[in-house]
Amino acid sequence: MSATPSILLVGLGGAGCSMVTRLSAQLPAEIGVALLDTDARALQAIVGAQVVQLGRAQTRGMGTGGEAALGLASAESEETPLRRLFTGVPIVVLVTGLGGGTGSGAASVVASLAAETGATVLAFATMPFSHEGERRMRQANDATVLLGQKCHGLVVVHNDLLLQQVASDAPLSESFAAADAWVGGALRGIASAFAPGALIAVDPSALRSILSTPGSPTLYAYGVGQGEGAAMKAARAACDCPLAHGPGAVTKVASLFVHVAGGTSLTTTEAFEAVAAIRTRFGGETSTIICARVDASLGERIEVSVLGASLPAPKVPAKTKKGGKETDPSQPVFEFATEESMRRGLFGGTPMTFIDGQDVDVPAYIRKAVRLPTSP
Repeated sequence: MSATPSILLVGLGGAGCSMVTRLSAQLPAEIGVALLDTDARALQAIVGAQVVQLGRAQTRGMGTGGEAALGLASAESEETPLRRLFTGVPIVVLVTGLGGGTGSGAASVVASLAAETGATVLAFATMPFSHEGERRMRQANDATVLLGQKCHGLVVVHNDLLLQQVASDAPLSESFAAADAWVGGALRGIASAFAPGALIAVDPSALRSILSTPGSPTLYAYGVGQGEGAAMKAARAACDCPLAHGPGAVTKVASLFVHVAGGTSLTTTEAFEAVAAIRTRFGGETSTIICARVDASLGERIEVSVLGASLPAPKVPAKTKKGGKETDPSQPVFEFATEESMRRGLFGGTPMTFIDGQDVDVPAYIRKAVRLPTSP
C-alpha cells in the first residue's frame, strides 16, 4: 500500500473502527485505512491498518465512558501523530458514530486537523438509535453541528432508518449490514473513480472541487440495479435511497459527482441515461462530474453512487437601522428553520417518530418546504 494513498479511510471511535474494519476487505487498493480510538485493546486486534491511539495520558488505554469532553481532550493530545497521518493525503473519508464519547468529542478535532494539512474531508456519521436515550441523542446532535463546521462534506446516517430497511424480525446485524452497503458503496465508487482504466475517467481534484468549502450541505445516495435496464434501475434506487430522504437530508445541490460502475455489458449510453435521471432528481446545475467504469466482477449488476454539495449560505451582512445605527452582526437574529439547519426543538430529546421516512415531530411547514408569508 502506498504511504500516501489518494484516499485515506479513517475509522474513529468504537462504531467507526468497527465499520471500517468490516469494510476493509472489500475496498480497492487505492484506499488507505487508519483507525483512531482511545481503547488500546480494541486497536491491538486490528491488522493491516495504520493505528493512532488517542488520549494515552487521559484514558490510559481505556475508553472515554461516553464523555465527549474526554474524547475532545484525547484527540487534541495526539495532534502531532494525527497531522503526520494526514500529511500528503488529498482526500480523507472519516467514518464515526456520534453519541458516545470518542466519536462525539474527537470528530471535529480530527476533521479540522485533516483539513489544515490540505486534505478534503468527507465524513460519514451515524446517529444513535432513539431508544439509546436523550443524553446520547443530544450529544450526537451537538457533535453533528461541530463536525459539519470542520469538514467539507458531512453525510449523516440515522440508525433508526436502518431498522426500516429490514424485516422487523431480522437480526440487528442485518441493519448494520445495510449501513455497510451504503457507506461501502460510496467508498468503492469514490476510490475506483480514480483508478486507471475508467470508461470515463476523473482525478481527485474533480471531487475536491465539489467539496471545496467546509460546512457545505452534502447529499449522498447509492443504488444498485441488475438485469434488463439495470442502469436505470440503479439510478431509480439511488433516487429512493434512504440517506437522501432522512431527517434534514439535502434534496437539491448545485454540484454533483456521479459514479456508474457495471460489468462488461455497460455502455456509455446507459451510463449517461443514469446520470440524466440523477440530475433530474438531485440538481447539479452548476457542475456535474461523471465517472463510468467497467468492472467484470460486477457481471450484470450496475452500481450508481452520488455525491453532491452546495456552497454554504452566505452570512447576512449587518443592516443599518433608521437613525444610522448598525445592527450587531454577532447578535442572534430570529429566523425560521431551513431544511439544512433544522432542529427538532422541544422534541430534541425524545424518540423520533418516522412515517414514510419523515420525522413527524418536525413542523409540517419545514418538512414540506412551505414558505411562510411575510408581512408587507
